Amino acid sequence: MKLLNYYKKEDFGVEHIFTIIKGKKRSFLQLSLDWNEFPPGNPYLQIGIGNNRLIDIIFWCWKFGFSAEIFCITWNSWEIE
Repeated sequence: MKLLNYYKKEDFGVEHIFTIIKGKKRSFLQLSLDWNEFPPGNPYLQIGIGNNRLIDIIFWCWKFGFSAEIFCITWNSWEIE
């Protein structure tokens, strides 16, 4: 179990991912800040409940994106570290 984890992912832009209280498959809180080379279009806000997480919030505006999940499956937990 880790208290704080950070990694950076690059695909169509840069994504900075922070995980707080990370286990093997689950995390207490995950935050992501994105800068995308290809903007998705109109700004949007999405709030979800359920589907392997307690709550998640996703916000996109032009090329900037932010997402947060509470009590969720750890992103990147399916890859070998």
